[in-house]
Amino acid sequence: MNSPAPLSLTLPPGRRLTVLAPHPDDESLAAGGLIQHAVAAGAGVRIVFATDGDNNPWPQRWEERRWFIDADCRRRWGALRRAEGKRAIQVLGLAEHNATFFGIPDTELLPRWRRRDADTLKAFVDEFKSNPPDILITPSSQDGHPDHLGMYGLAQEALKQTGQTPAQFTYLIHRRWFHPHATGTSLKLTPQQQQTKLEAILCHETQIKLSRGRFSSYAAPEEIFTPEPLSIS
Repeated sequence: MNSPAPLSLTLPPGRRLTVLAPHPDDESLAAGGLIQHAVAAGAGVRIVFATDGDNNPWPQRWEERRWFIDADCRRRWGALRRAEGKRAIQVLGLAEHNATFFGIPDTELLPRWRRRDADTLKAFVDEFKSNPPDILITPSSQDGHPDHLGMYGLAQEALKQTGQTPAQFTYLIHRRWFHPHATGTSLKLTPQQQQTKLEAILCHETQIKLSRGRFSSYAAPEEIFTPEPLSIS
């Protein structure tokens, strides 16, 4: 298997990077190193959280020692995860104003994309109009999680509606049988950047209760992204 090529990204002051995160934790797992690179370069950074990760029952059952998860439980869990996302981006060098939370219900992104939900698309369109990205980091269209697939599709449609053509790179969190490094490009992280990324990941305390080892493994010496050709028609 070929090694991934070095990632070619230029992030000088004035360039704008937007990272799309279906749930709080995806920003740190996928792009915690890239965000640090951007902050150090003086680039503008936006993190768009589509959902609060509120429909995440197994960690919540474990943490709260309850079996039945009702709407109030999900709202409480979502509030916890949103707060974790805010803490994580602060560890990565950002402030709360660098992030926006759409508050779309967890697990709803793919159904909303399939029916081209107008309100959901408007949220993406408004974000891109208000903060047009030069570089857009999105979930992969090959990701196995429905929310990641849905966010990818919603982002592509919103770009078409705004006529924007940022450089796009995708990340793969929920991997299928193939290994993504074969076609990806690699962003190297320093040991300090790895440590900071790990600290951001560990801010997502609700998630590491059952998955600390798996989550921590993302604080690796490199992050893998895949260039995404963009065709507006």
